[in-house]
Amino acid sequence: MVRRGEFESLQKRDLPLGVLVDTNSRHRLGDVSRFALVERFDFSRPHADLIEAVRGIQRRSGLACLYNVGEYYVAQTADVAAALGVAGLSPAAARLCLDKNLMRQRFQERIGPAATARFHVVDSEADLVRFADLLGYPVVLQPSNLAASMWSTCNADPETLVSNYRAMRSEVPAYYEKLGKKDARLTVVVAEFLKGSNTSIDCLADAAGRVYTTPVVDVLTGQDVGIDDLHHFARVVPSRLAASGQEELARLAVAGVQALEMTTSAAHVEFIGTRLGEIAARPGGNRPRILELAYGIDEIHAYYQVLSGQSPGLRGNRQGAAAILTPFAARNGTLRAIRHLDRLVQLPGYLCHEVRIQPGQPVGLAKSGYRSPLYVELQSAAADDVRRSVDQIASWSDLYEVE
Repeated sequence: MVRRGEFESLQKRDLPLGVLVDTNSRHRLGDVSRFALVERFDFSRPHADLIEAVRGIQRRSGLACLYNVGEYYVAQTADVAAALGVAGLSPAAARLCLDKNLMRQRFQERIGPAATARFHVVDSEADLVRFADLLGYPVVLQPSNLAASMWSTCNADPETLVSNYRAMRSEVPAYYEKLGKKDARLTVVVAEFLKGSNTSIDCLADAAGRVYTTPVVDVLTGQDVGIDDLHHFARVVPSRLAASGQEELARLAVAGVQALEMTTSAAHVEFIGTRLGEIAARPGGNRPRILELAYGIDEIHAYYQVLSGQSPGLRGNRQGAAAILTPFAARNGTLRAIRHLDRLVQLPGYLCHEVRIQPGQPVGLAKSGYRSPLYVELQSAAADDVRRSVDQIASWSDLYEVE
């Protein structure tokens, strides 16, 4: 999977790119017309077949590095790199990053018990209610290995918790099947609900384990804009945190990446307040784009540098403001219309937008397995302009007509 904003800076540097397209993926593919190599592979096949497919590319074309920006390909990328002798994240570290249970255990062991939320792995409804009672309501229920807050819920009482647990047990395996992830197994985690603002930091870890951080990104969730969902409504920079708070998060990001023994890798570190949420072994969704818009930071090329054994260049060339918004529908149903697009293009800092789900298609909340119908970019030299426009979009409770 490769999306707009995740490869263009490499092409500008005349680096020849290849892509191995997953024939099972339903995600949109970026414009790969200028790629030196485009091949297809069914990623539901055994890893040994994938290794041989990439080995064939290595023999025919040479292979400088393996580059991954998708959550679903973290383990495969690590396994192929190890098998072919290409620098990359170790398979062991990759699997720590893909399991919220193991990840949180490692944070507590290496950093301290208060580094992240208290949690339990759930095997039954009886376990679920018992552990939730121990943690105290509200509690967060989530799959251990899905991104973008899909099927993650905040639960205020046992009845809601059990209902969401049953829905997850029913719907997530079907989602794995639709993706072609036939070997994926659902692990359910119930965790302490943490209070505080949502933020993130993208990092790069070199072969020696040195960790390089990028600026803090503020994240507004569905709950922040009045929707009972944990989806990411907006990512905004510069952060409103005080400089001391940003420095504290940067130190915690470094500690978290090192606790997972991540090397030769990108890392997307999420926080709630001053505690670690989770770390993904890839650039954060939309993070390369927003860092480039606001600061001129080329995270994509810096990631290539780390994979190639170089020190990453993460210095920017400006101090601006930017936001990337992905507003979700407030309820599940069929999309009939998207309103206010004429007003959207008039907002201060408006740069572009993309309609990603068309009228007549199903839409809904991330906790029900849906994605946003709309993608919006804002950019300005003035942070206040960007913030005002984000607030304006959040005020459009009738943005989507859903039936």
